Amino acid sequence: MAKTLELHFTNGLGKTSKLTIDNPKEPVNKTAVKQVMDLVIAADIFGGENQSLVSVKEARLVEHNVTDYEIV
Repeated sequence: MAKTLELHFTNGLGKTSKLTIDNPKEPVNKTAVKQVMDLVIAADIFGGENQSLVSVKEARLVEHNVTDYEIV
């Protein structure tokens, strides 16, 4: 079962932008996640004009279940 940590931000256009981290360390430290998200916003390295990340929206841990079926 694969897990990802999704970091959701609001950009300058008011839309949601998402960064995804595969196989995050658990348990997730909410304080550390918030600090990192604030650093990402401060670094202003994503987006362009009006699309820079401007605020933290949410973070969530997502589990992915995949079942493969052999087709004969």
